Order: sequence, then structure tokens, then C-alpha cells
Amino acid sequence: MLGHHGFPYRDVTVRVESAWSSINLYDLLIVMFDVNRHLNLPDSRVIKLIKRLGTEVNPNQRRILCMNKVDLVEDKKDLLKVAKEFEDLPGYERYFMVSGLKGKGVKDLVQYLMEQAVRRPWDEEPTVMTEEVMKTITLEVVREKMLHHIHQEIPYVIEHRLMGWKELKDGSLRVEQHFIAPKQSQRQILVGKNGSKIG
Repeated sequence: MLGHHGFPYRDVTVRVESAWSSINLYDLLIVMFDVNRHLNLPDSRVIKLIKRLGTEVNPNQRRILCMNKVDLVEDKKDLLKVAKEFEDLPGYERYFMVSGLKGKGVKDLVQYLMEQAVRRPWDEEPTVMTEEVMKTITLEVVREKMLHHIHQEIPYVIEHRLMGWKELKDGSLRVEQHFIAPKQSQRQILVGKNGSKIG
């Protein structure tokens, strides 16, 4: 992963390890890749990852392989070649060819996912927004804005805490959040010149 200047993020190892540590938490894993790019500019790392996940059979997790951007592939016979390339991997239960942009194949994918869903009572009423959910949403909204305004790896090393949450008489919320940056230089970038980033 590269930053906007073209240099690797220094914390890329942490991010990758974090993603891998959570991979077995899910009942169903969708491995999606750009099939058009695979045909025109194959990346050995992507191929290795697809095969790695397809070789490791997990009895507690279903895995499907999803080839995206099929609309960009001019010769549709090439799609069959790619399917053939990965068809013998025992870890994948199903293969899907989709175009997220055009919607091709998406209906079949959604139908499959619906069939895998287990019917059970809601943990919470579906129409009720709990306070904990609201707190999480406020954290995510603010973090999203921070990522949008600071195009460096800095947001990933900043600790983000919800410090205060109070519902006011007019129905609005007063939310206090703290950002904890390990270095003074990072704090300066986060705040901006004369507070321009947070003003």
C-alpha cells in the first residue's frame, strides 16, 4: 500500500496483520479480485493470495471467489480461462463473475448470500438505534473526515477516544472526542496551520 506521494506506508505491516487476524471471525468470506487486471497485468501476489485462501479449507467458514469487472473483459472466453485457473482449489465453495458497475451477476451473488443467512431473532429491535451504536457512528464519521483531510499515514497511528456524550434539551448532542498523537509533528499536521484542519 502506497501513500499519495508514492511511498509505502510505514505501518503497512500492522494494517495487514490486523486484517489477517480478523479473517477467521466470519461465517462467510468473499475473496474478490479484478479479473480484467488479472488478464492484462497479472500480479503474482494476488494469485498467491487467491490460491492460499483457496487451499486452506476451514470447516467453520465458507469461502467464495468473486471475479469482478467482467464488463471490461472484451473476449469472454478469457473469463473461462481464469475460472479454469482457480477451479481446483478446494477452499472455495462457489465462483461468481460479476460487474459491480453494470450489476451483471450481482443478483446471483446476493441470492447466494441470502441463502446462506441463518434466520434468528434480532439481538436488538431493528428500528431502535442504541446509544452505543450512535457513539460508534460518531467516532466513525469523525475518523472518516480525518482520513479525507489528512492524506498521509498519520490517521492510522492516532488514538481516537470518545470522552463525552450528552443529549441536550433541544434534542441535539454534545460530543467530545480526543485524538492522541504520539509525536508533536503529527499533532501539528492534525491541527493544521492556525487550526485550519479542525476549525
